[in-house]
Amino acid sequence: MAHATVVYSRPSLLKQLVNFTSVTAGLEKTLRLIQALALIAAEVSLDHVTATRCSIAMSQLALGRRYFRLLDFYGCFEHAYDLLTGNGPSKGAILTMMELVEFSSLGLYCALENLTILHDMNILLVSWYTPLLMEANKFWFYAICLSLARAICELAFLDSTAQKQHSGPEQKEKIDAVDPHPTPSATAILKRMVVDGCDLTLPGSFIGWTPVGDLGVGIAMVISTVVASQDIWARAQQ
Repeated sequence: MAHATVVYSRPSLLKQLVNFTSVTAGLEKTLRLIQALALIAAEVSLDHVTATRCSIAMSQLALGRRYFRLLDFYGCFEHAYDLLTGNGPSKGAILTMMELVEFSSLGLYCALENLTILHDMNILLVSWYTPLLMEANKFWFYAICLSLARAICELAFLDSTAQKQHSGPEQKEKIDAVDPHPTPSATAILKRMVVDGCDLTLPGSFIGWTPVGDLGVGIAMVISTVVASQDIWARAQQ
């Protein structure tokens, strides 16, 4: 008796795009990519009207994306609290402290940025808008720097993970009992470093700590968005 063979066809690119934008993270990255392209278009356009329209589109997209992270400060502070109380994954004292300061800084950035949203919505204009955003972006800059430093440390510790994989079953069980949390791969860490390195230009250029113009920021945003979206895209198709 013949058995029917089930063939699963791969969804079309349009269907995959719909799946990607149907999740919150995917939609936010899509808006971020469009924002970056609008910024680049505004910088390279020779037509004043086109440049102005692209600049307005970029500003509106930036404001729209802020709604997605309106309550992100809570998640950052919660993660920092878990690390402080020892409820987070065990990563060693140095890495834990770096991650604690990183997420505390990121939470402060999100919280301070929220205080300016009514100004950006033209509801309540305040005189302290720019100074507060300057301080908020400093905390974002610190958080990204700590994330990069933490990634470098994680890469340095990958040798111990390789020894774990080549050890005997009994030794491997002992190591797993001490540290049951999986170590990220070198590829994942390197991708995170690329994203962080590109994203560093955003707060850095705003506060004047990195010599990158708006065109460079737009290009960096495109690169970081595409790299960060790969894993989100893959998960959205499952």
